[in-house]
Parts: sequence; C-alpha cells; structure tokens
Amino acid sequence: MPLMKKLSTAVAESLKQDIPTPAQTAHVESVKKAVSKAASSDMMSKADWAAKDVRISRQGLFQAALQSTGLLQLNTGNTLEDYLKLVEQTAERGLQFVNRQ
Repeated sequence: MPLMKKLSTAVAESLKQDIPTPAQTAHVESVKKAVSKAASSDMMSKADWAAKDVRISRQGLFQAALQSTGLLQLNTGNTLEDYLKLVEQTAERGLQFVNRQ
C-alpha cells in the first residue's frame, strides 16, 4: 500500500496556478517599493521613532502582563474588566520602570 495518494487533477492544476503572472509580480514590486519608502528614516523624524519605540514597549509589556499567571491568580473571583484594568496598571508600571534612568 503506497504511503502517499496520487494528487487529484484539481489539486495538481491548482498547484500549477501558484506561479504569479507578470502583472502580479509588477504589483508586488511596486508595493515593496512603497513600503520601503514609507519605512525609511527619511520619512520618520526622531520623535516618530521615539513614539514608535514607546508603542512597541507598551505592547510588549501589556502582552507579558496579560499572559502572567500571577496576575490571573490575583484576579480570582473578579470580572474580566477588573482583570484588564489590573493588566493595564501592571503594563503602565512596567513601562515606567523600563523608561526610568
């Protein structure tokens, strides 16, 4: 008994169709150029980069606090809203700590 079944003709045809057309390739290249231009340092000021760094730090701290089993245990018997407030307070406190000099 063979380990692999033979591909149906519909599946085989769909695999052949994964090759991009020249128009699709040109569109992808134009999007790549637009994205690289938008993400270049010439377009963003130092304040923009600083704000982006703060957003990334805040997101990381919020995610870490949200996944914390210790905070979840502290919230036993409370509502989801209470838990999210606790997570937000923890993330803000962590952000203050990280940005402290």
